[in-house]
Amino acid sequence: MTRTARALAGIVLTGAVVLLGATGCGRLGGADETTDVTWDGQALQAIGYTTEDVKAAADPAPADTGQAGGKRRPGHARLRFAFNHRTLHAEGVVQTDEGTKTVVVQRGSVTAVDATSVTVKSTDGFTLTWKVGDPIKVVANRSKADMSAVTVGAEVGIAGAKDGGTTTARLIVIPQKK
Repeated sequence: MTRTARALAGIVLTGAVVLLGATGCGRLGGADETTDVTWDGQALQAIGYTTEDVKAAADPAPADTGQAGGKRRPGHARLRFAFNHRTLHAEGVVQTDEGTKTVVVQRGSVTAVDATSVTVKSTDGFTLTWKVGDPIKVVANRSKADMSAVTVGAEVGIAGAKDGGTTTARLIVIPQKK
């Protein structure tokens, strides 16, 4: 193989590796990348909850009438979170369909719950009391549920928004037992 051919092969191989790496990192997913999972669900997915765990909380799509004027629910823009499956609690500022949000996520055990608040303690001892949002979405064992499913001792993933000193829960997931 000639020197020019080796150089060309090296350039092509490097380009292929960069392209595959960028695709795997989500770097090529543009702003038009969409999902049926809302920003709070995406935040929980970012810390390791499955699509099946959070999908039941998605708003049902209106039926497609099949007519020219029939509307389908547009997907939400896929957000990028710097969270991972080992995250116990975190917050990040992101641009959502609803504007700029300080998104908060936490996984842990419920230590107190009433009609207006839920207190969750993570395994590192961090405790946060969340205001119950209106509306609040609860998913227990991959099915829609209500706040009665959230009990002291339950292991949960919780996501919502922080505004000033108040953290408001929008989504609580009680995952299936493994």
